[in-house]
Amino acid sequence: MLAIPVVEFSIIFSKGDKQMIKAPRRAKPYFITVVFGLLLSTTSVISSAEAATIKNGVSCKKSGQTTKTGSKRYVCGKNPYVTPSKLTWMLRECPQSYELYVESKEQYEIFKDILASSGTEGQAESAKLLKGISDLEELMKNQVCKKGR
Repeated sequence: MLAIPVVEFSIIFSKGDKQMIKAPRRAKPYFITVVFGLLLSTTSVISSAEAATIKNGVSCKKSGQTTKTGSKRYVCGKNPYVTPSKLTWMLRECPQSYELYVESKEQYEIFKDILASSGTEGQAESAKLLKGISDLEELMKNQVCKKGR
């Protein structure tokens, strides 16, 4: 149990309605220590899990939570390429680019039949479109959503 010494203040003089209070000399360091201790006890303490370096693939607790580390912005969520079943930190662009990738694959299925009926020029455009979609997926796997970035 912590014993707290009692500090006595004494009134040295009274001037009108105002009273001046003077504490013994040893009370001032004690007072500063108490105030500093209260200040430290009321500040938030970062747990070791939260203090870990934030980068792609590091686990997090709340989906949708965002943070900034250096010049990079991260969001907590399920990274489709690192650990799709667990919540991890990922670059903010990762879920956005993944949504774009899924949408482009769906749209490609619609356009490939139309482009195939356009002859050789349509087939060439279909191949370019498919290459663009696979390039987007490679970019996500190797850069935007890659573990450790």
